[in-house]
Amino acid sequence: MPTFHLRFSIINQVIGLMLLIAVLGIICMTISNRMIISVQGNAHAINKSGSLRMQSYRLLSLVPLNGYSKEYLDVLESDLSSRELTQVVKSEELTTQFSELNNYWLKTLYPALNKATSPNDARYEVITFVSMLDDLVHDIDEKTERKMTYVAMTQIIFIGLVFLLLIITIWHLRRKIYYPWIKLLTMANAIGQKDFSQRYPSHNNRQDELNALGMTLNQMSDELAQSYHQLELRVTEKTADLRQKNQVLSFLYQSNQILHSATPLDERLSHILGKLQKITILKNLSLRLYEDHTGKYFHEISCNLDNIPSETLSSIPNNNILHPKTLLWELSDNIHRYGIIVAEIEANESLSDEQNNLVLMLVKQISGMLAMEHQIEQQQQLLIMDERSSIARELHDSIAQSLSCLKMQISYLQMQPESLPEKHQQLLSEMRNEINTAYSQLRELLTTFRLKLTEPGLLPALENTINEFSQKMGFEVLLNYHLPAKSISPHQSIHIIQIIREALSNILKHAHANWAQVSLHLHSGIATITIEDNGEGIELTPNKQNHYGLIIMRERALSLNGTCEIIRREQGGTIVKITFSLSVA
Repeated sequence: MPTFHLRFSIINQVIGLMLLIAVLGIICMTISNRMIISVQGNAHAINKSGSLRMQSYRLLSLVPLNGYSKEYLDVLESDLSSRELTQVVKSEELTTQFSELNNYWLKTLYPALNKATSPNDARYEVITFVSMLDDLVHDIDEKTERKMTYVAMTQIIFIGLVFLLLIITIWHLRRKIYYPWIKLLTMANAIGQKDFSQRYPSHNNRQDELNALGMTLNQMSDELAQSYHQLELRVTEKTADLRQKNQVLSFLYQSNQILHSATPLDERLSHILGKLQKITILKNLSLRLYEDHTGKYFHEISCNLDNIPSETLSSIPNNNILHPKTLLWELSDNIHRYGIIVAEIEANESLSDEQNNLVLMLVKQISGMLAMEHQIEQQQQLLIMDERSSIARELHDSIAQSLSCLKMQISYLQMQPESLPEKHQQLLSEMRNEINTAYSQLRELLTTFRLKLTEPGLLPALENTINEFSQKMGFEVLLNYHLPAKSISPHQSIHIIQIIREALSNILKHAHANWAQVSLHLHSGIATITIEDNGEGIELTPNKQNHYGLIIMRERALSLNGTCEIIRREQGGTIVKITFSLSVA
C-alpha cells in the first residue's frame, strides 16, 4: 500500500476559508458597533432639548414670575447643564453652539424673564431661545443620521465582500471536493455493481485526502478484479448445492416459527401458503379452515398476500367445487378434521417426491398446530364452565335461598292484612315486586353460568341452541351463519348464545310465531346478529315481565361493547339486532 503525503489538506483549506469569512464578519461588526455606540445618548439629548423648549414656554406663561415660579427657572437651568446634553454636545463637536445657547440663557433670557411684567415682554427672547434649541436638535439629528448611514454602508460593503468570498468558496469546494467526490462515489457504486474497470484520475499536483483515497480505490479495484472471478466460480458451485438443501429446511423452520407466533391465524397461514407457492410448482394455493369439523362451513384463506382473506364463511354446495386439476391435502388428526389445502397444477406437470414430502410435512405441522390450539381452547372453555358452575352453585345456595326466605316472610305478612296499616301493606307489595325482580335476574344469571359449550367455537353451541328451540317451537328455526372461523372468543360466545336464547325464549313464550330465523354476518369488522320472527310483534310499551328480558339482552350487548336494537318487522313480528366490533369486544 503506497503512502501519500498531504501538502495542503482539504480540511485546512475549508478552515482557512471559514476563518476568512469570520474575520470579515468580525471587522464589520466591530466597525458597526463603534459607530452605534457613538450615537448612544443622542435620543436622550433630543428629548432633553424638547423638555427645555416646553419649560421655556411654561415660564413665559407664568410671567410675571414669583417665588413659586423661580423653581421652574432652576429646573430649566439644571436641565440645560445636564450630563446627557453636555456629553452628546461634546461627542458630536457642537460645543460652540451649546456655549452660545448657554450665554444667551444667562445674559439675555434669564434677565428678561425676571424683569418681564407680562408674557409679551419676554416673548421674543423665549422664541429666540427655542429657535437656538431647534438648531441644536437639528444638528444632533443630522449627525446621528450621518453615522447610521455610515453603519449601513459599512455593512453593505462587508456583506458584499462576504458574498464574494462565499462565491469563491463554493467554486473552490466544487472544484476541489464536489467533483472529485462524485467521481469517487461513481467508482464506489461501480465496484458495488461488480464493475472494476473505472479508475480515479491521478493528479500529481493535488496532494489531498480525496486524491489519496482515489489512488487507494484504484489499487483496491485491481485486487478485487483478480480475486472476485475466482470467488465467483466457487460461490456459484456452493450456492447451487446449498440452495436446494437449505430451502426446504428454512421453509419448514420458518413455517414452524410462524405457526406458533402470536399473529392472527389468517396472516400466519396466508404467509406460509405464499412461501410454499414460491418454492413449488403449485398455483392458486388456498386453505379452507372448517368451523365445525364437518366441512359444511369453512373460511377460505388465500396465499395471495395482496388479497385480503374473505370475512365470511362459505357453505359447500352439493356440486363439484374443485377444479379438474386440483390437488387436496386434508388437515386432520385421529379425532377432528380441521380443513383442507387446495392447489392447482398444470396438466403436464406433477409434484416431485421432494416437493410432495415437503407439502406433507407442512400439512402435519399445520394439523398439529390446529389440534393444539383446539385443545387449548377446549381446556380454557372447560375451565370457564367449571368456574361458572361453581359460582352458580354458590349463588343458588346463598342468595337464592335468602331471596326465597324473604319471599316467604313477606307472603306471611301479606296474609295478615288486618294487623298492618295500608301504608305498610303497600310497602310490602313493593318489596315483594323488587324481590321477584331480583329473583328473576338471579335465575337468569344462574342460567348463564350453567350454560354448557360442549365444543370450542360458537357454531356448535349455536347449532345445539337452534335444534333445542326448533323442537320446543314445533318448526325449524333457520340459521344463517357467516362469521370467520376462530373470530369469536369463548367469553363472547357465551354472551351471544345467551342473547339468542333469550330472544328465542321470548318468541316461544309471547310471539305465537310459526317462522323464526337467526343470522350472523360480518362486514368491515362489525359483527351483526339478527333474530327475527313473524309473530305478533313487540308491544310499544312491553309489560314488566317482558321488559326484564329486553334489559338482559341490552346488558349482554353492552358486555360485547355493542348495541341492541329491538324493532317491529314490517311483515309482522319482531327483529332483535345486535351489533358489535370484533376488534373491540
